[in-house]
Amino acid sequence: MPENKQSLLKSSSYSLLGYGAQLGLAAVSFLFLVRIMPTYDFGIWVLFLTPTSFAEMGRIGLTQNAVVKYYLEDESQQGQIITAGLLLSLASTIIISLLLILLSYPLAILWSAPELPALIRWYPLIALVHGTARYFDVIHMAKHDFKGIFWSKGLYGLTFIAGILLLWWGSGGLAVHQLPLLQLIAAVPSLLLYAFYKPSYLKWGRLDFSWVKKLFQFGKYVLGTNFSSMFFNKVDLMMLAVFLNPVMVGLYNVATRVTNYMEIPMSGLSQAIYPRIAEAGKEEGYHRIGQIYERSVGYLLALTLPIVLLVFFFPEAIIYLLAGEDYLPAAPVLSILVIAVLVKPWGRLFGITLDAIGKPKVNFYFLLVGLCFNILLNWLFISFWGMQGAAYATLISLWGFVIVGQLFIRRIIPIRQQEIWRRIWSFYRQPITELRMQNL
Repeated sequence: MPENKQSLLKSSSYSLLGYGAQLGLAAVSFLFLVRIMPTYDFGIWVLFLTPTSFAEMGRIGLTQNAVVKYYLEDESQQGQIITAGLLLSLASTIIISLLLILLSYPLAILWSAPELPALIRWYPLIALVHGTARYFDVIHMAKHDFKGIFWSKGLYGLTFIAGILLLWWGSGGLAVHQLPLLQLIAAVPSLLLYAFYKPSYLKWGRLDFSWVKKLFQFGKYVLGTNFSSMFFNKVDLMMLAVFLNPVMVGLYNVATRVTNYMEIPMSGLSQAIYPRIAEAGKEEGYHRIGQIYERSVGYLLALTLPIVLLVFFFPEAIIYLLAGEDYLPAAPVLSILVIAVLVKPWGRLFGITLDAIGKPKVNFYFLLVGLCFNILLNWLFISFWGMQGAAYATLISLWGFVIVGQLFIRRIIPIRQQEIWRRIWSFYRQPITELRMQNL
């Protein structure tokens, strides 16, 4: 079977494993940290991860979708595209890192987290090493080869966990200022792996600034979309830090961690689906994109629904198993947030489809409006209901965004919602056969 015509099962298996390794190993490190560190220190670490995750998503947004799209569309310019994308990735890393350092001081005051600036000063080094490894992921995505991504992310997670255990075993404790250094150390083998796995993919071309400009023009809207999406997902956490304190942030983060782990199948399949939609738009048109959209949302829902039901009915048990008795106040929040997860397959496909068909600007504006609505609801609801108010704000704004988005995208792409529900039933009856037949 030609490389660009693999079935979804084959092309996405390592993508799912890559996301599983990334979030699964992050879950293991979380389990250690939440038990080793005091609640306040863990809250500080969550606040460090919040702006740095924005920076990561910004850098990825500027390059990933643009490089994959143009790499697939213009084979004769692939070397130039890879080189231009790397320059854009490195430049954005430096600029975003400097902005993050400047912002760390007012954020430390706003969030009552004086330790934050010292932690963020590590970020430029982490971003240069780890960010380059994640840029090489993009080239492998364009090749529909996710094996290297799996091993690279797995090495990062295992090294980080090993560092936590060694420090804890050696000193009987773990200080929050040691964690960024562990991130930097873990990024090194993650990057070095690409020197040995499929180095033939890294066929560099001459630096062509016209490609840098073209990638930036496309990527700037994806960057804005990613920032808006991250704000959409993190605004509740950040506003809790403003209205309440780092302890409440730590509690709330436990609930959001659970929903993040629930999205592993969604994230893994979405990474594999984006190149398929980009190719379909180029070769077969919007009717084929509509078919991919229907099947993909159906399969993502089929994978997500059983986990949603399990978490919805047993939130206390799950919180207790993951974080311990001290974090049980987060259980009611988890019961609310898990309902929001149900509509995320539609939201995820909405975004990547608009990017793949060359409409990242539309995607950005949709998310921007949704973000403003989310901020308003959080400001109102947290004032009245605290942590649960933040969860209700996220639930209402996400469902509203998805419903409006589906009404809009149907005007561009022929999508049949009844076909999505039929695919769920087909998947439960014959999951392996369905994925093999998809041939996306």
